[in-house]
Amino acid sequence: MLHASEHLRDRRTKIVATLGPASVPKIRQLIKAGVNVFRLNFSHVSDPETQRPVIDSIRKESASLCLPVAILGDLCGPKIRCNTFSPTPSIQLVPKSIVRLVHSSEPGNENTITTSISEIVGVIQVGHRVLLNDGNLKLIVTERVSQDEVLCEVVVGGELKAKKGINVPDLLIALPALTDKDREDARFMYKMRLDYVALSFVKHGQDVRDLLDVFDELSQEESLAIKTDPTAPDLSGVPASDLEEDWRPHIIAKIETPHSLKNIDEIIHFADGIMVARGDLGVECSLEQVPLIQKTLIRKTNAADKPVITATQMLESMISAPVPTRAEVSDVANAVFDGTDAVMLSAECATGDFPVETVEMMASICQNAEAGARLLDKGKGFTVTMYKHDKDNEVFLGGSKHVSRFAHCIADAAVAAATEGSATAMLVFTTTSEMAIFCSKRRPRMPIIAITPTGSISRRLALHFGVHPMISSGLKISTPRGSVSLLRHENAEIPTVPQDHFNSDDGANEVGEGLATGSRSNSAGIVAPQLRNTDAILALTERDVINSAAAHIIGLKSGDTVCYCAGFHGPFPGLSNTIKMSQFGDSMRSERARMNWSQSIARLASQRK
Repeated sequence: MLHASEHLRDRRTKIVATLGPASVPKIRQLIKAGVNVFRLNFSHVSDPETQRPVIDSIRKESASLCLPVAILGDLCGPKIRCNTFSPTPSIQLVPKSIVRLVHSSEPGNENTITTSISEIVGVIQVGHRVLLNDGNLKLIVTERVSQDEVLCEVVVGGELKAKKGINVPDLLIALPALTDKDREDARFMYKMRLDYVALSFVKHGQDVRDLLDVFDELSQEESLAIKTDPTAPDLSGVPASDLEEDWRPHIIAKIETPHSLKNIDEIIHFADGIMVARGDLGVECSLEQVPLIQKTLIRKTNAADKPVITATQMLESMISAPVPTRAEVSDVANAVFDGTDAVMLSAECATGDFPVETVEMMASICQNAEAGARLLDKGKGFTVTMYKHDKDNEVFLGGSKHVSRFAHCIADAAVAAATEGSATAMLVFTTTSEMAIFCSKRRPRMPIIAITPTGSISRRLALHFGVHPMISSGLKISTPRGSVSLLRHENAEIPTVPQDHFNSDDGANEVGEGLATGSRSNSAGIVAPQLRNTDAILALTERDVINSAAAHIIGLKSGDTVCYCAGFHGPFPGLSNTIKMSQFGDSMRSERARMNWSQSIARLASQRK
């Protein structure tokens, strides 16, 4: 088995791990084993405040290890379940027997299954299937007795325990994707600055828009509260300077029903990413269709330049066994071959006996699958699953207002240059995350170090394939709100080179000293010191990268060939839409030489006076 450092090295596919009783005490070990995103399942959480210590622990360990880790909060959604049973805790369903399905708040009995959801019993029709306990039990409706009761024949029998799920795949149930509980949980997730929120049982784009409206309302509430009391403490633990302008949690739409498949292009358009939730898909759809659905969803989401997570029962046997089955290993590897950004562990990590070992095994499978793909393709990369932006695809119902018109051609050219030049890594500047994502979706054979001045973007990029995000002072600027501002607007009225003072704890350490001496303000309230040219930005970035965990993980060292890439950056026009092949460290050496010459000339001028 590989050591933790080897699991981190060279692995591009990201790992999402669900926290639970078995794994909360092992957060640090799980990060070292290879977790990139922690999932908090709010389905069984009655008080969201109980998750605050877990969130704090994740952020503490992430900062301690200098490894960016994202947090995904998973909303419960309108999960339909049966009630409890009396006098026994479960009932036995016998094939060919008849049972009653009743809308009631009362417990069921040996001949009656009750549910508090009226939308099922009231509209279900004769001949419809009723699947229980994740599809392990099956009924067929044979007769309607009243508005609140139908009779069903047991087709596949077995034990039915209390609170098990009920699925009616033949029926579109008119339940909103956001329940009252979900709204309260989403409020908590927003206030705690979670990076992602997963929306369950999405059926159409309006479901995603409803959650976006909730976030808009919360943003307006916070803005009003700040105006009312600017000194009010922020209890999230995330400072305003750590968030990009217009921050909100990004929404991952969980695709779980046949109805969501009918509206998939609309859902992908409005959501920020997709989760292939194969558990409920396998219940609602034919099991034989799930592999094709998975491949289709991954291809569509990649073509839309958005992250995709493949989830459910990936290493299910490791809940109780120290090693997975051969079929599970192939399942994870095939998700990698399909082009997924991330693979997810659920009960294996939340309640299993081997949570750390499961993550290590997942990381090893992904690493070997990626290496095998490169070997089979003779080192050219993932050409089978390399995706290019397709503006004519039906997913694109409208362009993003933040994306430069040259962004995709810059990403294409940068990946081609890095490949032709045999670069060790791509160093991608991004203040909105788009350029790093565009490069990632082209699946270059080398890793991507995403350079960003903002912590929220750094954490969010932890989900994306092949991206090692890191925070650098190279692009850092100040605004009245403390966050990066106006960088995404090509027509923004801002100074040519706004930037913060550069302060180094080690006296600038050869680079950065004298780059910013004195400052000026402008009508936008942005602090803008004296000119910092593109070479100085690259030098500052190299200094930050060489000391970063990202450089250590991928083995980047001075003298290695790298490809710099940048999209549009309003405050830094010299950096905008650029691609540069270089030896890593050249910019630091050039800037050091420039400063030495400047100091020498200044001394000579002083002596002549």
